Amino acid sequence: GWTLPYQLEVRVIEAASPLDDTVLAAMEPVLGEATAWQDEDGDAAPFDSLPGVGFDTNPIAAGVLPLPGRTTGSGSALTVEPVQNNAFRAINRAWREGGNVRFVAGTPAAGGAAQAGSAGRSGRYVITGLSDGVMNEMITDLALQAERTSASGTEIDQPRIGLYRPWAASMDEGWTRWLMEGFDFDFDSLYNSDFRAGRMQDRYDVIVLVDMRAGQILNGSMPGTVPPRYAGGIGQVGVRALDEFVRAGGTLVCLNASSMFAVEQLHLPVENVVAELDNQEFFLNGSVVELIVDTSHPVMSGMSPEAPAMVGRSPVFTVTEGFEGAALAKYQENGSPLLSGYLLGEEHMQGYAAALDVHHGDGHVILLGLRPQWRGQPYATFRVLFNAAFYSAEVAAMTPPNPDFWTPPVKEEPEAGEEKEGQ
Repeated sequence: GWTLPYQLEVRVIEAASPLDDTVLAAMEPVLGEATAWQDEDGDAAPFDSLPGVGFDTNPIAAGVLPLPGRTTGSGSALTVEPVQNNAFRAINRAWREGGNVRFVAGTPAAGGAAQAGSAGRSGRYVITGLSDGVMNEMITDLALQAERTSASGTEIDQPRIGLYRPWAASMDEGWTRWLMEGFDFDFDSLYNSDFRAGRMQDRYDVIVLVDMRAGQILNGSMPGTVPPRYAGGIGQVGVRALDEFVRAGGTLVCLNASSMFAVEQLHLPVENVVAELDNQEFFLNGSVVELIVDTSHPVMSGMSPEAPAMVGRSPVFTVTEGFEGAALAKYQENGSPLLSGYLLGEEHMQGYAAALDVHHGDGHVILLGLRPQWRGQPYATFRVLFNAAFYSAEVAAMTPPNPDFWTPPVKEEPEAGEEKEGQ
């Protein structure tokens, strides 16, 4: 699923026949003023997520520019919509500059899922407490399309974020760290010793586990294969610390494979319906699929109601008795969700959930059966990770109920006298 228009959620119009001379004559090459790679003064393109010279040593890259930042309306506050990835850089910069941030909760669409003709709105963020000069500079630098308003919503504190960084190297952790640094998030790298120390709720509001298998998180590198300080994972002591953290009101965000680590170790009432299927029954790896999204949930703020997303050996969720929470995204009930790549066995996905918000004690476990930040590339879903990193107890308390969005499919049981398939 390397189809970039889907990963970037960019509208592409195909030229099905050669361009005529009139069109060709009207075209001009994209060219800008290149920056010398030795130039260390400032940021050549503040609107992108690369510091310093970035790609602007190339004149074509230097000529690719966003629409200039602009504001509408009037007022001392600045409303930024999370459909723009740079909205999160603005929020992080606002906290760094001593400003305040508020969250305005979304509203569910009629019938649960946003469709043509149904009302509904995503959540949004409001920045206050900054001077006009700082706000205007931010709008210009980040090419923001924003609205001046009066202060609204509920003020939220800057969340204390921890990103698990295993000694058994994880490429996904490296990409996630790189991405969060590029968008100015303030976070700590958490090592095995941090989990073993316990009382994580005293230090963090949100903890992120990237796309890692349970064994890598639990056990890490085998003793004897690396120096002693680098051996092992978080172990059962770390699991107990995570469980205590969530039950005390923290948020645990799990990307892709780490979702099943949380399900198994925290004993969540969730199942992966494709876990036991072999590759002859179900195969989905490195593909782009279409999700139906509850855009009113804070984690999905800014997403399209029908959104492309990268998946790869991803869990497909249903829930069991005792589940409390909500689905954030689901698969269509009929047909195939595949947009690009490979999929075998679409019937095993139909109607099931792709992402869940699971209540656990006083806290939340966000299970994302997708790769929202895969290799720093799918810009269309960065906001899922960024919103999740902001999903502290304060924001979670503002989540609007939307029970009509998703009901888990009912599995058909064989009639009396019939054997189950495979028996």
